[in-house]
Amino acid sequence: MQSGAEGVRMTTMDVGKGDCILVQAGASSVLIDTGYENTSSKVVSYLRGQGVSRIDYLVVTHYDRDHVGGLRAIGEAFDIGAVLLPGYQGADKNYRKAMAAIDDLGLPAQQVTEERVLEVGGARFCIMPSTVAFVPDAKGDEGNDDDLSLVSTLTYGDDSYLFAGDLEYTGVAAYLKRGLGRFDVLKVPDHGHKHDNTGALISSVQPKLAIVTDGADEPANKKILKLLESGGAEVYRTGLCGTIVVESAGAGNYTVSVDR
Repeated sequence: MQSGAEGVRMTTMDVGKGDCILVQAGASSVLIDTGYENTSSKVVSYLRGQGVSRIDYLVVTHYDRDHVGGLRAIGEAFDIGAVLLPGYQGADKNYRKAMAAIDDLGLPAQQVTEERVLEVGGARFCIMPSTVAFVPDAKGDEGNDDDLSLVSTLTYGDDSYLFAGDLEYTGVAAYLKRGLGRFDVLKVPDHGHKHDNTGALISSVQPKLAIVTDGADEPANKKILKLLESGGAEVYRTGLCGTIVVESAGAGNYTVSVDR
């Protein structure tokens, strides 16, 4: 998207079974998660190829390595306005490496502990912290951090996007209590894995488009894909399509292109 262009462009980069999503609106750019450490050079190259020189907000949904592994490389390559972090302290090496990168690079970082609404190129970008308590596992590792994912929404005119991180059963249940209703574009949580209330989430959101960040060797659950399709969603998977670009101009209509 050219700087200053109207509308929204959502680019879900192919980093395998992991998340790295560029959201552009007007002259503003938001990056949701960073993929793996070993995919970071690919991400940096892609962003530069799209003319990105500054990331206004880098949102880390949670500290799994497939979401935060590329933080250091991206922080070294781009000017970053703010790094927005989930409202808990992690317990494993992925968390420690992310914090070390932030400290070493002097990146301005803030925990999101209450709902934040940002103006992003004329769009409304809302970040919602989890209401679930963090419980590390017996080894002091990631524990239930998927359920603590930051969830974001973006609206621009009649366009609506929901970015659901890696929410599992408890996180989906907490989200559904918010009663936010429908969104046209859904970044399906947890790479399309099946949880008992994923169907309830799909019924609540009623997406027109569903983007799944699975991998060619780790595909999404077939039952979830059928639920999405039976609900009327067009489903796009990074494991099949590669990088997926969704564009809209405020009228609730979307165009999709893929880059294998």
